[in-house]
Amino acid sequence: MDGDTPTYVEAVAVKDGKILTAGSDADVMKTRDDHTVVKELGGKLLLPGFIDPHSHFIDSLTMADRVNVSAPPVGPASNPEQIVATLKAAAAKKGLKPGELLLGWGYDENLMPGGDLLSRDILDKAFPDNPVGIIHVSMHGAVMNSKAMEKFGYTDGMPTPKGGIIVRKPGTQDLQGLVMETAYLPMYTKQPGPTRETELADAKAGQLLYAAAGVTTAQEGSTHQAQLETFQRVAKAGGFFIDVVSYPFLTDVDAISKTTPFTSWGKYDNHLKVGGCKITSDGSPQGKTAWFTTPYLTGGPAGEKGWKGEPGFPVDAMQAMMKKCYDNNVQVLFHANGDAAIDFLIKTHVASAGTDPSADRRTVCIHCQFIRPDQIAAFRKYNLIPALFTDHTFFFGDTHIKNRGLQQASFISPMKAALAAGLRPTNHTDAFVVPINQMMTVWTAVNRPLRSGGTLGPDQRISPYQALQAITTSAAYQYREEDSKGRIKPGMRADLVILSADPNKVDPMTIKDITVIETIKDGKTVYPAS
Repeated sequence: MDGDTPTYVEAVAVKDGKILTAGSDADVMKTRDDHTVVKELGGKLLLPGFIDPHSHFIDSLTMADRVNVSAPPVGPASNPEQIVATLKAAAAKKGLKPGELLLGWGYDENLMPGGDLLSRDILDKAFPDNPVGIIHVSMHGAVMNSKAMEKFGYTDGMPTPKGGIIVRKPGTQDLQGLVMETAYLPMYTKQPGPTRETELADAKAGQLLYAAAGVTTAQEGSTHQAQLETFQRVAKAGGFFIDVVSYPFLTDVDAISKTTPFTSWGKYDNHLKVGGCKITSDGSPQGKTAWFTTPYLTGGPAGEKGWKGEPGFPVDAMQAMMKKCYDNNVQVLFHANGDAAIDFLIKTHVASAGTDPSADRRTVCIHCQFIRPDQIAAFRKYNLIPALFTDHTFFFGDTHIKNRGLQQASFISPMKAALAAGLRPTNHTDAFVVPINQMMTVWTAVNRPLRSGGTLGPDQRISPYQALQAITTSAAYQYREEDSKGRIKPGMRADLVILSADPNKVDPMTIKDITVIETIKDGKTVYPAS
């Protein structure tokens, strides 16, 4: 990965967790001694370990206790009846007792046939004695039954908070079940997480999900104080075997900075690094909460007319946080999906940056899905990084066409245009919005396939090598780790992945079928686990 085109070496030598040398088989073998372990790949491909540009690592610690009710190919449920059946089967397997909480994930109302939506009433009928919550596929909301609403503090007639969405039963102020954005925070912040007794085991299980995908550096992209404290305890106990980069959420930055000072951010401690601040300016396009300059063609999530979305948090609070993070020389991840949110990012960046808005801050636009060509030019001018999300072409492309029209939808996550402008885009999964599957991410960047068939924005397809750069060299640059990760080169960390085939040399449509054979972190195999 050291260059703009694929180059290959025959052999690599690793010592003390770093790459010692790379080159011809004969030259590398000269470094052998009596203790050297030799691995013959048999034609399989060795690459730098994959670097996750954005996901939510904290969710990997609890995934085992949540029920996957996603639509195929991620999960088994294509309609509300199948969601309920999946939940009931999981409840029976768990031995769920009355009063115990049941959480599912992956609900996407856009994939429900004929507008047949999951609701509070459906969940009440199926689970009259248990609080049940189903996390929206965007991870920006949930559908709850009455018991869950009671548990998390929701009541009929309650006001909708600024920046939030509460869907109500037609003609009433009674809650239908779905809440989004700031209206979801009361539930999100009170969801059960790892306990002190289980956090080490939970962290191991979560890391194995990433390692199985070839990921050697993972991101926790929206961290609350209690979650960071969990990570810090795990790190102190030596529980991390891949690198985890944590970004405190704007609501928790002040509290976290009092116990973990800004001066300590950006440095690893036992594989854990606080990378910077996370600001969320809008929601998700598939949830109709992304913030645009033009209306959605299908109205708002609660039936609003002329709906353009809106800021996810008070504008002045986001501006103040951006300025604070810049003043303390820490990186900012700025979630912005719609073009209005991206306009706001650019404006806030310029206002916060002082006399040099083009300085090397590594400010990242997370998702940046609906970036316009003029905004791409502004990113080049101000040295901003777009962290794009090409998996949306497959998982949500048909929804985006319906909501935004074919022309705008075809330019989502425009990797080729960003590269042509001289930017260094990265590409992520936002796990667990979609699975942590790096070959799927490469596949969607190369092919831009629609779930329904065909291609969304064929002019924005890129080469397999460029797609690999987005999760190796460019991702290392995003983290200011380009001098230690992302390339097979002497002196770099021996973070490596072995694939069953070379994405550069197979039929592009088969890239998603390539599997991870082995993942190596600092010279040690972490997947498959011994």
